[in-house]
Amino acid sequence: MLHKMIRVLIADDSGVAREMVGKGVAVHRGERYIETEVVDDGAAALEVLRKKPIDIAFIDIHMPGLNGPQVISAMRDTQSNRCLTVAMSGDLDDRAETVLKKFGAYHFLKKPFQVHEVADIVATFRAMTRNYPLLVVDDSATMRKLTRKILDMSRFSFNISEAPSAEAALQMLGKSKFDLVLTDFHMPDIDGLELAGQLRDRSSNIGIYMMSTNDTTYLERSASFIGINGFLKKPFAAEDVDTIMHKFLGLDNPKFGKLRDMFSFMEREAKAS
Repeated sequence: MLHKMIRVLIADDSGVAREMVGKGVAVHRGERYIETEVVDDGAAALEVLRKKPIDIAFIDIHMPGLNGPQVISAMRDTQSNRCLTVAMSGDLDDRAETVLKKFGAYHFLKKPFQVHEVADIVATFRAMTRNYPLLVVDDSATMRKLTRKILDMSRFSFNISEAPSAEAALQMLGKSKFDLVLTDFHMPDIDGLELAGQLRDRSSNIGIYMMSTNDTTYLERSASFIGINGFLKKPFAAEDVDTIMHKFLGLDNPKFGKLRDMFSFMEREAKAS
């Protein structure tokens, strides 16, 4: 079944690189409508980005006219400001990496790359744009609203439901299917750990993530023992949500993405060793 069109931009002055990216994108043509724009310089790339909303942009760092970092830095003022941007080059110096990170580039392909590497990035985009049913459990309406806002800023798409208590969450989970649950720890009656334990008893597949302002090793260790997938310390950002989704779905970590352990005690122990 074919779904929503994916608009792809390939910008590189190398014909070989353009061909390799095109072949990787074409792997998905049997399952998605794909519209591809191919250009060989930075000015033409920026014109395309301004003209129409591009979903995935493969942009060479070293192009005549405007270079890759210049194009990517200008992208936020175009229709393509939410674009999944992949920089390409035979090398990546610290200055270029700093600019690319600052302006929201997603990944880096080191030349020469393989067709499957491009196909994997398109597959990741397809995973991002699938709707994931997600339940937010928090007794604070303000925190539920804030969590929803953060989820809406993620690169991933969610169908969000809310529950004001663990009891309400269990009732909703009995009627509807959810891929993920984000639950607060501090709640009256049934706390987040007890809720997580009941959820894990029901399903080994559901993603369960604990939210808390606490920064205590014992709480995270208990959460890990119960079978919770990860811990989100408040306040967290959309980049943290992206990180846990990459881990939950088994996707490769992007070059410019935020890296974090699912539990902070693992990071502390790794530094200590």
